[in-house]
Amino acid sequence: MWTIIITLIVGLLIILFARKFQNNESLSTSASEDASFADNVLYTFEITGEHSYQHHLREIAKATDSTSKFIETTASVRSEPSNSSHDHTIRVEIQGLTVGYLKEQDAKQLAGHNIDKKVSAVISYGRLSGQNEEGYGVKLAVKRLDDLR
Repeated sequence: MWTIIITLIVGLLIILFARKFQNNESLSTSASEDASFADNVLYTFEITGEHSYQHHLREIAKATDSTSKFIETTASVRSEPSNSSHDHTIRVEIQGLTVGYLKEQDAKQLAGHNIDKKVSAVISYGRLSGQNEEGYGVKLAVKRLDDLR
């Protein structure tokens, strides 16, 4: 009887440790070795158009007196129905300055909703996504697109 109970307890412990190891392994392999926690775990939602707003991002970075490559801040995500390009455009602002937009396919999924949310964001310096130049980029702490509704 005791043998069965001890075997069950040992089996459960092995399963728990295996799951814990499996979760840690998947996290470490998805994150690059030199990237920060903020870049890989919390701030994962990318926006677009930052290359056009580098002057705003430099102004914000200079105002924070930060020498860090990561500046944590708050972003406002707002519908822009008066935009002549697309009626479903959603602008991202930091400190009242436009820093980019949601990607078109993401904005289309939110079409018909009046978006006006404040979310945690990070401004990071490095290679811009889809560009051959370095500059400031912005990522939002948004897990799902529905979090912006």
